[in-house]
Amino acid sequence: MSTVWQDLRYAARVLRKSPGFTLVVVLSLALGIGANTAIFSIVNAYVLRPMPVDNPNRLVAVYFTASHLGRELVGLSYPDLLDYRKQDTGLGEIMGSTGIPLSLRDGAESELIWGEIVTGNYFSGLGVHPVAGRGFLPEEDRAPGEKPVCVLSYNFWQRRFQGDPKIVGKTIMINDHPLTVVGVAPHGFVGTQLFNFVPDVWVPVMLQRTIEPAYGNYLEGRDNRWMSARARLKPGVTMQQAEAALNVVADELAHQYPQEDKDLKAHLIPGGIRTQPFLVANGILSVTTGIMAAVVLLVLLVACANVANLMLARAASRGREMAIRVAVGASRMRLVRQLLTESVLLSLAAGALGLLFALWFNDQSKRFYPSLDFQTSDLDYDTKFDLRLLPFTFLISLLTSVFFGLFPALRASKVDQASAMKAQSTAVRVGRFRIGRGNLLVMLQVSLSCVLLICGGLFLRSMQFANNTDPGFYRNGITLFSVNLDLRHYDAAHGRAFQRNLMDRLHTVSGVDAVSMAFPLPLDAYNYSSAVLAEGYVPRADREENLAGFSVVGPDYFETMGTRIVAGRAINGRDTDSSPKVAVINQTMARRYWQTPERAIGRKFTPGRGEPEIEVAGVAKNGTYTTFGEAAASYYFTPLAQNYQGRITVLVRSKRSTENLMPALRRELSALDATVPAFGVRSMPQFLNRITSLYDMGASLIGTFAILALALAAVGIYGVLHFTVARRTREIGIRMALGAPRGQVLRLVLQRSLLWVAVGLAIGVGIALAVARITGRLLAGVSGMDPMTIGTVVVLFGLIAFLASVIPARRASRVDPTEALRYE
Repeated sequence: MSTVWQDLRYAARVLRKSPGFTLVVVLSLALGIGANTAIFSIVNAYVLRPMPVDNPNRLVAVYFTASHLGRELVGLSYPDLLDYRKQDTGLGEIMGSTGIPLSLRDGAESELIWGEIVTGNYFSGLGVHPVAGRGFLPEEDRAPGEKPVCVLSYNFWQRRFQGDPKIVGKTIMINDHPLTVVGVAPHGFVGTQLFNFVPDVWVPVMLQRTIEPAYGNYLEGRDNRWMSARARLKPGVTMQQAEAALNVVADELAHQYPQEDKDLKAHLIPGGIRTQPFLVANGILSVTTGIMAAVVLLVLLVACANVANLMLARAASRGREMAIRVAVGASRMRLVRQLLTESVLLSLAAGALGLLFALWFNDQSKRFYPSLDFQTSDLDYDTKFDLRLLPFTFLISLLTSVFFGLFPALRASKVDQASAMKAQSTAVRVGRFRIGRGNLLVMLQVSLSCVLLICGGLFLRSMQFANNTDPGFYRNGITLFSVNLDLRHYDAAHGRAFQRNLMDRLHTVSGVDAVSMAFPLPLDAYNYSSAVLAEGYVPRADREENLAGFSVVGPDYFETMGTRIVAGRAINGRDTDSSPKVAVINQTMARRYWQTPERAIGRKFTPGRGEPEIEVAGVAKNGTYTTFGEAAASYYFTPLAQNYQGRITVLVRSKRSTENLMPALRRELSALDATVPAFGVRSMPQFLNRITSLYDMGASLIGTFAILALALAAVGIYGVLHFTVARRTREIGIRMALGAPRGQVLRLVLQRSLLWVAVGLAIGVGIALAVARITGRLLAGVSGMDPMTIGTVVVLFGLIAFLASVIPARRASRVDPTEALRYE
C-alpha cells in the first residue's frame, strides 16, 4: 500500500511540473468522457431507468400484429383482455390504458388537462404505491359509472393544487362530472408509454362512457383496440413461455371471432421501463441510441488516440529518467505501474471535468424540447442527476486510462540505452513503408474524425432541408390554437354553430387577414388515414397499399394556409352537411388513380367499405404530411361541415405576432363560451418545431462532437509532426548539409504527413459508406451516401490537415545545418 501511495504522490508531482501537458490531456479526455456520460445520462433517463414500481423486471409490454396489416402494430380490445385474463397464460395481471384530453373546470374557467383511462388493476398490477391515498379498488372496475374517482399525478398535484396534503377525498370537476380524488401517484411515475404525453390524472375505464360519451363505449367491440397493455409475469414464468401461451389463446379467439381477431399474433417485450412498442418493434429506438452511442464513442477514441500520441512523445523525452530508474533497481513492472498511475490520475481528473460537462449538456438539451399540446417527458424527473452517472463516469475513466496509457507505458518502460543514444525511431514496417506509431494513431484519429464529420454534415444538411423545404403551406404568419367542444358535451349541431360563430368573430379582430379551421393539420402530432377505393381504378396487385391520409378542414383553409389549388376548386362555405360530399385531393393521389389532376375532377372515391362516395372537387399542390423527406403519399381534405369534429385547430393568418394577437382571440372565444379552453397556442414555426427540433438536435449534437473530433485530430497531427521533426533534426541537418534544398525538405515532411492523412480519410469514408443505410433512416432530404457532404468533408479535412502540417514542416525546412550537426 505504501508503494501505491508513493506512486500517487510522484505522479501528482510529475503532472504538476508539466501544467501545459496536463491541461491539454485533461481537456481532451474530458470532452470524450463528458460526451459519453452526457449520452449515457439521456439514454439512462429515457430508455434504461426503470419505472418507480415493484419488481419492474417482471413487467412486460404486450402488443399485437396481424399478417394482413404488414408492420402495423395494433392494441388490445377490452373484450379480448377479459378473455386473456380467463386463461392461464403465465401472466398474473394484464393492465390496459389509453390517453384522453380532459377539461378541468374551476368556477367559470376551464383548463385542458391530459389523462389516461385505465383498467381498475392498473396501479396494483404495475406495483405503483401512491404518495397519498390509494389506487383504484376492485369494486371501482365492475359497474360503469358507479364509482366516480380519479388519481392525480405528482406533478399535477404540485402545480395545480400546490401539493395540498388534504387533496385526498376532495372533488374536482372533470368534463363537468364531479370526481373524488382517491390518491396521488409517486414522483416520477408518469405512465408506461415512452415519449407519450405525460398524464395529469388517471380515471378508471368504467367512467369512460360517463366523461366522454361522444367517443362511444370502450368496453364494447372486439375491433375497438384502444388499449396499450402491460402485464406482470407470474413467478417462474419466462417471457417466451408467456408469449407462446398468449398466442395459443390468440389462435382460439381468431377461430371464434374471424372478423375481429384474424391473424393476430401476440408479442412481449420487457416492460419495466417506459416503452413504446412501435419504436422497439421497428428498430427506431435501437438505431437512434446506437448511433448516439457510436458517435460519442468515436469522440472518445479520437481523444484517446490524441492523448496516446502525446504520451508517446512525452515517454520518449523521459528516456533518460527511465534509464536511471532501471539503473537503481526499478523493475519494468514498477515503471509500467508508475506510468499507468499517471494515466489514471489524468483520467480521473478528466472524468470529474467530464461529469460537469455532461450535467451542463443535460440541462442544455431541454432547449430542443419540441413544442406540443402536451409534455412528452417529465423533465424535472428525467433530467435530474442520477447517482448511476458516478460509477459509469468512473468506469469509463479507468477504461480510458488503460486504453491511452498502457501502450505508452509499456513502450517507455522498455529501456534500451544504446537505442536511446542513437535516437532511433521505432516504427512498424508495412511493405516499403515505415509507419511510426504516431502515424498509426494519426490514421486512427483521421478516420474516426472523418466518420463523425460526415455524419455531422449529413445531419446539418437534414436540418437545412427541414428548415428550408416547402411543406405545402406558409411557414410564417399563422397563429394556431385548439379547442375541443367534445369536452363541453356539444352535439354536432351546436358544435357547427359554435365553429361558424367563432370564425365570424375572429374575422373582425384587427390585423387578421384570414381564418379557418382544421384537424389534424399536415405534419401534426396526430394523423387520420383511410383506405381509398377509387372509381375506375384497378389495383396492380392483390395486396396493393391503398391508404391515404386526410384532414378535415373549414372554408378558406387553402387560402389561409397558402396551399395552391392546381385544378378544380377549394373547399368553401357552400360545402355544407346537406350538400353532396366532396374532397380536395393532392397531386399524388390524382396521378395515382386518374393519371392527371384535370382528369381527377368530378371522379369519385370511397374512404373505406360501406362509406358514402366522395366527389373530387379540386386538386391541391403536393405537400408534406407526416415528416420532412417522406416519399410522396396520397392525401385528401374533406369539409368540416360534412365531417364534424369537436376537436379542431383554429388557424389565423396575420402580420401580427402570436403574442400580440392571442389576447384578442381569447376574448372572442370567451365571449362565445368562457368554459371552452384554448390550448396548444403557438406560431407556425413553433408548430413545425415538433419535427425540425429533431434535426436541429441531431445537427447540433453530432456537429458539435464532429468539430471537437476535428480539432483533436488537428492537434494530434500537429503534435506528431512537431515531435517527429524535433527527433529528426539531426537527419534533416545532414540532408541540408549535403545539398538538399529547403523546398525538398518541406515537401518530404508534408508528403509523409499527408500520406497517412489520406489513408485515414479513405478508411473513414469507407466506414461512413458502410453504415450509410443505418444513418439514412434518421435523415431527411439527403441520403447516407450524399456525395456533396462526403466531398466537402474530404476537402475540409485535407485543408485542416495541411494547415496542421505546414507549421512543423516549415520549421523543419528552416533547420540550420551547422546547429543540427551539433545536436546532442
